[in-house]
Amino acid sequence: MSELETHEKVAGLAGKLGLSLSYDLVQAELSGLSDSVVVLRPDEGTLAYLEGAGRARHGAVVTWLHHRLRGLLSDFDINGYLGTYPLFVLSTAQWRALGINPSGAGHLLDVGAGRGDVTAELGRLFDQVTAVETSRGMARRLRRQGYRVLDLDLGADDLDEQFDAISLLNLLDRCDRPLSLLARARQLLRPGGQLIIALVLPYRPFVYRGGRSAAPSERLPITKKTFEAAARDFISLALLPLGLRVQTISRTPYLSGGDSAHALYELDDLIVVAEAVGPPPPILGRR
Repeated sequence: MSELETHEKVAGLAGKLGLSLSYDLVQAELSGLSDSVVVLRPDEGTLAYLEGAGRARHGAVVTWLHHRLRGLLSDFDINGYLGTYPLFVLSTAQWRALGINPSGAGHLLDVGAGRGDVTAELGRLFDQVTAVETSRGMARRLRRQGYRVLDLDLGADDLDEQFDAISLLNLLDRCDRPLSLLARARQLLRPGGQLIIALVLPYRPFVYRGGRSAAPSERLPITKKTFEAAARDFISLALLPLGLRVQTISRTPYLSGGDSAHALYELDDLIVVAEAVGPPPPILGRR
């Protein structure tokens, strides 16, 4: 299938499903960072997800059960146990287009791997993948897929390993200590290693404490409301001080499988790929 045919099919499906599928960035609003922008477009991997997720949306009974379990378990645990809401950020080809791991070897640490849907697409660019997941339901699902899974809070717990790449995909707005997590991830990167981030904008953080949501202990330094201004806040104030050099900046839809109410769900993701340059800054309170 040609690229034009793929785009036309995706556009047709997006129209039927009520999706916007936003990929464009206003580069003039990314002052000093516009040279790093890579504008992606939907590809055959995107099309395959849209076709499959549209057919596989769960029905009224599973939706009812999911709602009944809320308050007892977090959404993460419920989705892990029920196998609901498959996710999609980028296809393997789109990750490759962002310059992820050009050597084709190396060890990826995917923090907050969830169901493993996004991990699978990114993980194909590495010869070893370790997942970090604290949700019991999700961790069990990941182990069944063959991943080595670590049950730890990387923002607070120690890990005596080094990695060629670390991914924090749609995690920083759903964890308790995102600044501590970023600092720790930077410490665990080998020199020249890549930090790969997906962050939903606008920034509206919360965390689960059991089955209930609450405000996180730390907030990212994002105050702006527009996509590009919020992206600039995040990169300039949270990433660059950690000794990271931005390689690519992109925008992509963050898609979730549907239920009896909606065929699919959609959010807007900022994608940042950054390289570890020089020694990491020390983390206060750690040796």
